[in-house]
Amino acid sequence: ASLTKMMTCLLALEHGNMADTLEITNDVFVTRDTRVQPGDRYEVGILVNEMMLQSDNVAAVALAKYLSADSLSFIDMMNSKAAYLHMDSTHFANPNGMPNDSNYSTARDLLKLTRYCMYDSVFAQIVSTPFMDVPLVDKRHFPCTNTNLLLTDYEGCIGVKTGYTRQAGACLASAATRNGITLYLVMLKSKTRASRFSESALLLDYGFRQVAAYHEQKQKE
Repeated sequence: ASLTKMMTCLLALEHGNMADTLEITNDVFVTRDTRVQPGDRYEVGILVNEMMLQSDNVAAVALAKYLSADSLSFIDMMNSKAAYLHMDSTHFANPNGMPNDSNYSTARDLLKLTRYCMYDSVFAQIVSTPFMDVPLVDKRHFPCTNTNLLLTDYEGCIGVKTGYTRQAGACLASAATRNGITLYLVMLKSKTRASRFSESALLLDYGFRQVAAYHEQKQKE
C-alpha cells in the first residue's frame, strides 16, 4: 500500500540534500492522480513533504530517481533497509506502493518501519503536519492537506501515513501520545477510507485504556 512511501521518505531524509532542486520529468509521470506536473521544479525537502501529506505517487517516483541512478538501484536500497530493520516478511517493488505482486508486507513489519521512522525528528515533523502551502521554485504554490484525518480528529495524534490499494484495502499507520505514552498502530484492509480512521481511533482508545488500567494496578501494588 501507500505506506511504502514511508520508506521512500526515510531514504530521502537519510541520503538526500533537502536544499537540492528536483524537476518532475515525463518519465516519472506514472499516474494522473498527482498534484505535481512535468516541468515543475521543487526543493527536495518540499517534495518530500508534499509526497507524505498528499500521498503523491509521482512525487515518490521522482524522489527515487533523484536518489538513485535507476529504479532497480533504489528498490535495492529499500529492501536493504527493510532487511536492516528485520522486516522479514516485506519486499518492495516500487517507491510508491502502487499495485505489484512483488510489493508486499505485514502489519508487524510496517509497525517496525513506522516506529523507526518516527525516531527521525524531521520525519516526525512532516507526518504531524496537517496542512502546508507547497511552493515551487518558480514561486507558484498550492495548498496541501494531509490525508491523515486523525491529525485533526483524534486527541494526541502525531502521525503517520495513509495508504490504499485494491489488494490491501484502506490502510493507516497511526501514532498518538497521551500522558507521556505513545501508541503505534497499523491498520490494513479496512473496508473504506473513512473506516480506517474510525477503526484506528477505537483501537487506540482501547490501547490507552489498557495502559491506564495497567498503571493504576501498579500503583495499588
